[in-house]
Amino acid sequence: MEVALEVIARIVAERPGLVVSIVFIFVLLSIISASNVKFAPMKYENYLPSNDGVLKRYDLFKKDFGISENDVFVFVRGDDVLSHRVYEYMLRLGEELERVDGVESVISPASILLKIYGRIPQNPIPSNLVISPSWAMMVVHLKEMGQDRLNEVANQIERVLAFTPKPAGVSVEVTGNPVLDVQIIRSVQKNLRITAVFAVVLMVLILFTTFSGVVRRKRMALLPLAVSVMSVVAVVGSMPLLGIRMNAHLSTMIPILIGLAIEYAAQVQSRFEEERREGKGRDEAVVLSITKTGLAILMAMLTTVIGFLSMIVPDIPTLAWFGTLMSLGLIVAYVLSMTFLPAVLKMTDVEVVGERREERGALERVLVRVANVTASNSKRILVLALILIVLGAYASTQVKLETDRMKYFPQDLPAIVRFKELERAVGGQNTFVVVLSCDGLNAKTLKKANDLAKYIVGREDLVYGYDSLSKLIEKVAGSLPENDAELSAIISKIPAEELKRFYSDGLLAIYFKTNADTHDKRLELWNNLKKDIQFFGWYGYYVTGQTVVMTEMGVEMVKSQFLMTIVAYVLIVLLLLIVYRSITRAITPLLAITTVIGVLNLYMVAFGVKQTMFSIAMNSITLGLGIDFSIHVAERYFEERSRFKPLDAVRRTIERTGKAIVTSALTMAGGFGALALSNFPAIHDFGMLALISIVFSLISALTVVPAFLTIAERFEALKGEST
Repeated sequence: MEVALEVIARIVAERPGLVVSIVFIFVLLSIISASNVKFAPMKYENYLPSNDGVLKRYDLFKKDFGISENDVFVFVRGDDVLSHRVYEYMLRLGEELERVDGVESVISPASILLKIYGRIPQNPIPSNLVISPSWAMMVVHLKEMGQDRLNEVANQIERVLAFTPKPAGVSVEVTGNPVLDVQIIRSVQKNLRITAVFAVVLMVLILFTTFSGVVRRKRMALLPLAVSVMSVVAVVGSMPLLGIRMNAHLSTMIPILIGLAIEYAAQVQSRFEEERREGKGRDEAVVLSITKTGLAILMAMLTTVIGFLSMIVPDIPTLAWFGTLMSLGLIVAYVLSMTFLPAVLKMTDVEVVGERREERGALERVLVRVANVTASNSKRILVLALILIVLGAYASTQVKLETDRMKYFPQDLPAIVRFKELERAVGGQNTFVVVLSCDGLNAKTLKKANDLAKYIVGREDLVYGYDSLSKLIEKVAGSLPENDAELSAIISKIPAEELKRFYSDGLLAIYFKTNADTHDKRLELWNNLKKDIQFFGWYGYYVTGQTVVMTEMGVEMVKSQFLMTIVAYVLIVLLLLIVYRSITRAITPLLAITTVIGVLNLYMVAFGVKQTMFSIAMNSITLGLGIDFSIHVAERYFEERSRFKPLDAVRRTIERTGKAIVTSALTMAGGFGALALSNFPAIHDFGMLALISIVFSLISALTVVPAFLTIAERFEALKGEST
């Protein structure tokens, strides 16, 4: 590796113009490609493995029973919707909506009356077709189509609602998955602009505050930010080529990458400035800055990439793409820091001589105090770390899961507000669907299925009702049929669309309404339903529905977090063992980071922060990022220990490496901190957790690492004396 860095350094020093030109062309092509990025909403299939059996059964259920998630609901409101003029408006609006290419049909109270009577009757109009005298609802059925076309149709529906003349005092509102998807995409685009701009502004402030003292010309302090932005452009430009669409989850990588990528460039530029101050020529400074920092930065980059690539293991599409794109961005940032940055430094460098100022500022004074506290309280610090690890391990079992994707998005989106209102009006959406196999539809099978439904309602406290074909038949005929002839006569009166919802080619569907509003309750009820059905004696069945998919996502979240954490731990330990060939050196950074993970778990329990599909990767991200600080401190400690006593080595380590890793921590924290401004609750929580993770990773590196090293050294000394 050192030979490769030497070759790269010589090429950059000798041909900086060529290097800059190649990078310029690369960035230009990336910008062109990035302009073709498409946005997409987050669906449950993005959160589950592609071969997940629960998801496949849910898709099969929707296909068999004609269930569509593409219905759009239009609310018509007014002081009195039970009037002839409002019903005429609903007919006119329905006609306009049916002209939209992609709309299959529109059902409204007005269209139902028209079908029954052939006209809209004069007042009084029947009130059983509206939710309330001031609220009527229209249902717009859409054809099956791709996501892009669905977004276009949803936009067209909104335009029709806006431009179709309304009677005085009447207003219309719209909700449903297609409309919600469009509003989420708009919100993602807006959120991305806000967090990216804020991240850049934060980086400018941080670099001018902490890095301007390193460079000889203050404006050059922003050069690492240029490298960071170019890395982001390269990653976003790769998305269309890889067939990836931007969504709420992937949008978080941009401010994060802006903060992370700066560190590599800052380290190279800092070394270049140091060599120039010592009187080295430009070529020599370029070579030294690449060769002397390249390997250390590569190690830091690899540990971070390991953390992100561990997200591929669970086979969850969004997590895998997030980890892959973040890793790609960090690799690009490393390459640019080793090539483009030193090339620009050589081309723009001037003979400005400046001596490094040695007076102690506020940060230096704080670090001195931290050094004194750490050096004097090693045992106490280590005991506290172990307590946090143990308490954090227990707290991890108490963290609740949030699996309702609706709660991941801004709660003030009009479609979500209307959707919640619809839920309150017609009942909750926590529905479990039991699909029963049967040998054709007959009276005996129908009765047995009805007995099973009643058995489950009577047995499960969380189930308060059900919808089924038997209930529909009781509404039509007053009671269940005694024989197959009666059943056939009744079924002939039921509309085919309504019958399809409950029966399809040897399959009966029963919809159980529940109060299971948390992951734990849903999982418990899901397992109980399977036991109840088996005990009842119905063996051909499966349990499905969006609530089951939601529950499965929670199961995958727990499993995925465990897998990602274990993989990240194992790979990082192996990497450190290969590099250092020392168990102590390999374990030391991990002890500090495990303490941070404990703190994160305690924070989540204390403040009621729920685990989401965003935050489950926090352990592996913390391992990948925070370990960098601990490695720097451990490396410097061993360097100082070769010349000084343990306590003096601790003080010198913290005082001399503290400022560099504080700067790195601030840029990382700035990138993650920008996410805390997001109006997406899940992204906001993720940003706060990451911010806490970075801060405590820094604190842990400056306290736990040196404390453990000094105690480990004393233990080795005592062990040596005893032998």
